[in-house]
Amino acid sequence: MSPQVFIVIGPAGSGKTTIAQQTAEKHQAAYLDKDRVSGRFVEFALTATGHDPTDRESNNYYRANLLPLEYETLMDVAGVNLRLGRSVVLDAPFGAYFDDPDYLTRTVNDFHWPSPEITVIRVRVPQDVLRSRLIRRALERDNWKLAHWDDYWATYGRLECSWSGVQFQDFDNEAPLSLD
Repeated sequence: MSPQVFIVIGPAGSGKTTIAQQTAEKHQAAYLDKDRVSGRFVEFALTATGHDPTDRESNNYYRANLLPLEYETLMDVAGVNLRLGRSVVLDAPFGAYFDDPDYLTRTVNDFHWPSPEITVIRVRVPQDVLRSRLIRRALERDNWKLAHWDDYWATYGRLECSWSGVQFQDFDNEAPLSLD
């Protein structure tokens, strides 16, 4: 059986990581979380260049310079796993690439992925539930999101991506998350 790719997308606090980890376990796939793959380097680079390491949504330097490197690194690591015959689950928002229908086609070519089956799992959550989750988890990286809620939701709350050559699967995650 050919390796599969599962891309789990959703805004911060949607439950994307939980769904991605469950998917990886179910399919015995490598679990690749963008923040774990490159987050520490990004925080270092933002701090070293005089930027707030917790603000990525409104930071033009991050969006122009570091965000592309994060995703290229994630896709490169995925490609290595796929060439070894290992399915992968990618856990990342991917919002910057939703409007590009050929994004994954280019990725497959650029990073020499074998011809895998690609499933995009969209983790959907209502706006009020998402906002309450971000407030409850009280992470510093969510401060900008909450302070600019309407802008954040308008940009990152939608999960309408135009990628071609993939299967889409929706997961409605309205259940309250535990405090643990």
